[in-house]
Amino acid sequence: MRVLKYNLINGPKATVTDYLQTLNNDELVTNFNSLLLYGVKMPDLVKKMRDELRKRKMDTQAILF
Repeated sequence: MRVLKYNLINGPKATVTDYLQTLNNDELVTNFNSLLLYGVKMPDLVKKMRDELRKRKMDTQAILF
């Protein structure tokens, strides 16, 4: 078995931030609310989604039904 050096591994070029920027407002709000509703423990993702919502000047409070 041949071992590859870490710097030779080619990964995806798109980042989470790039993906979040491609979402429209409704999709972004729905995904953000779902994360909070189901209690997903991914603080970095929640922070990135909250930052993207703030860039778009949208409310980051969860909607209660």
